[in-house]
Amino acid sequence: MWFAEIPITETQSFPPAAGPQCWVYVTLNAEIALQAPHNVALQRLLQQGRARVSVDGQWPWWALRRKYPQRPLVKLSGSQLIFTLAAHCAQRGQRLLLLGGSPEANGAAVARLQALHPGLRAAGSALTRYRLSGGAEEAGIEALALEEIRAFEPDYVVLGLGAAKEHRLALQLAPQLDARVSGLLAFGAAIDIASGRLSRAPRWVQDAGLEALYRVGKQPHRIPRLLRVLRILPRLLSGRY
Repeated sequence: MWFAEIPITETQSFPPAAGPQCWVYVTLNAEIALQAPHNVALQRLLQQGRARVSVDGQWPWWALRRKYPQRPLVKLSGSQLIFTLAAHCAQRGQRLLLLGGSPEANGAAVARLQALHPGLRAAGSALTRYRLSGGAEEAGIEALALEEIRAFEPDYVVLGLGAAKEHRLALQLAPQLDARVSGLLAFGAAIDIASGRLSRAPRWVQDAGLEALYRVGKQPHRIPRLLRVLRILPRLLSGRY
């Protein structure tokens, strides 16, 4: 199924099957959907066939259920999938690396996931200096991320840097990780949520499509972001997706 020009490839199961190519997992919410036409890194990941896309966010989920009423579609969000992935790795003796979040949140997320899933082999690095500079600083962070990956030899890498940064970093890293890392997962705030420092909205709030308002209540600095995201509603209501 498709949301505009974005193929939704992961509709029910997780994680995707491993293969020779390192895939990049993207969770589609309203903000990413709006940015997609201008997100060069995401477009290139889609063209390369590396992107695995699931729906994260009530509004795109509602819209796709309306567009494809006979197709099964489960909302698979990074804030939930990070726990699923940790369980998957613990059960199979696989390694999980977290890149992103603050140093405190990253360390707390690793510790919490290991407490929830005994035997999980996990490590983390905050990469707090990462900026979309396009220069030597960004190249240095890419090199640091690659060094962390090579040192730990993970099966999966969770990126928690914010969508634009995650997609751009994944585009640079993935070709260098083919046949070595199964997948890079662009999970946004999932590391902060896994740490326990940031909580998700109650289930009824999520189901009502009001989680963005809940997050604004917890983090008022997100108000401009919410106002930008609201621009998607006319498109959804008119069926232009």
